[in-house]
Amino acid sequence: MASARQRGWWRGIHFLALGVLCFFVIACASSTKSMSTSAVSLHNPLAPVADPFIVYHNKSYYLTGTHTGNSLEIWHSPRLEDVGHSAKTIWTPATGEPAFQVWSPSMFLLDYQGSSHWFVYFTAALTDKNEDHRIYVLQSQGSDPLGPYVYKGQLTGTANETAIDASILQLNGKLYMMYVLERGTNATYLAPMSDPLTVSGKPRLIIDPDQPWEQGFQAHSTYPVAEGPEALYHDGKTFIVYSASDTGNYNYCLGLMTYQGGDPLESSSWHKKGPVFEYSSDNGVFGPGRAHFTTSPDGKQSWMVYHAKTSADFTYDGREVRAQPFTWNADGSPNFGVPVSLKQPLNPPSGE
Repeated sequence: MASARQRGWWRGIHFLALGVLCFFVIACASSTKSMSTSAVSLHNPLAPVADPFIVYHNKSYYLTGTHTGNSLEIWHSPRLEDVGHSAKTIWTPATGEPAFQVWSPSMFLLDYQGSSHWFVYFTAALTDKNEDHRIYVLQSQGSDPLGPYVYKGQLTGTANETAIDASILQLNGKLYMMYVLERGTNATYLAPMSDPLTVSGKPRLIIDPDQPWEQGFQAHSTYPVAEGPEALYHDGKTFIVYSASDTGNYNYCLGLMTYQGGDPLESSSWHKKGPVFEYSSDNGVFGPGRAHFTTSPDGKQSWMVYHAKTSADFTYDGREVRAQPFTWNADGSPNFGVPVSLKQPLNPPSGE
């Protein structure tokens, strides 16, 4: 029979073992919680790309934008926070195709001749000169966003003049091409389309950069800019979100056009407001612009992607894709809030 002293010794060993076990259980739980928190966080920037355009299709995000070189890429992932990790090149220029200054692609799933195809509209030039920019288009052979794609040449119906930043507006059952013509300013024009490969009417000026915040507003460059138009739809309302000021300026920002009804080719059918999203010195975000929009997988959240940089200096370098959710005002207009700091992790889109 053990003595009282022996029983006390064994009891001490028992409590010590329990203490060590509890320590490891708590440590492991803490580590697991930390790993879980890290795994479900979205950290900006998402990709070293400018002029982003994103779609959510068949449970995956597809991102494209202005990249280095003269090819076009699509990044893709089921998770928005991982979208910059995997890219596929969908087009590299062949001999005789535009091989310079390949910019600002946008992609749309549209009906054409009885079937659905992806169309990628992009800016490029046959020589390394800005004035040679034209709008070109690719068409997917099937309905896969990753292609394969067929090069269709310059967008039929567009004139032989400097043009950039093509995107599609769908309104009242009709298709329109939005793009920027450089006629002393970067201004946004709208033209009707008879099908995804054909502009069928004269472009009409709808966004004239006539406001101080569209003209640099005492920044380095005071060249008037209203570029990068992208359509945004919500609760029966139609908006065009565009970028203003020079993209090299710290105060590159977003403007908003709201459709008021009537002929969309008339500038009087649109109401301008801005800036609706601009730089934040406190958060270290400068030159936020070129926004495009998507939703969370469950459809309950609205998200935007845009490019921005961390320097207030006048430079085109350092522009990278960032993402953050946004909300809607009582009047149905978007409330983009303030660009978040790179130091701030975000919850990923709901439903991932």
